[in-house]
Amino acid sequence: MRLYDKLIFVCTSNTLLSPIAEGIYCAKAESFMPEAISRGLVVLFEEPISPKVNMLLSRHDIAPVEHPQSIQFVKEDVTENTLILTMTFPEKVQLMEEFGEMDNLYTLGEFAGIETDVPDPYGAEEEAYERCFEEIYERVDMTIIRMEDDLE
Repeated sequence: MRLYDKLIFVCTSNTLLSPIAEGIYCAKAESFMPEAISRGLVVLFEEPISPKVNMLLSRHDIAPVEHPQSIQFVKEDVTENTLILTMTFPEKVQLMEEFGEMDNLYTLGEFAGIETDVPDPYGAEEEAYERCFEEIYERVDMTIIRMEDDLE
């Protein structure tokens, strides 16, 4: 029996970190695993996903994310069995403040057993984006392992 029916990766604007996590998860997760989407906390108007997302994903032989624009997180995206993973602790707190206590809400690091937030490399050199990708990859990999273990 699956514990979760959907996985939502959340970052502030849904233009960089959460789409990277979504892309990695969709490439690595087995077909029996829950569907994954990514959303943003502050999407006042649709913005294009950062070109760096698909560049990083393609550099690692991962297909681009399926939505080219940022998408706002809305309560209607959530079911009783939705796993919600934010990239940072402040984003988790913001979700709790806006939507109240939610079951299955964690930071990506918290759920993966790595107690640090994913750093946003915005404006940094290319190496920082690659390090960010590697950190997200590690956390998503640990997330998949934990979800598979929970199924046993």
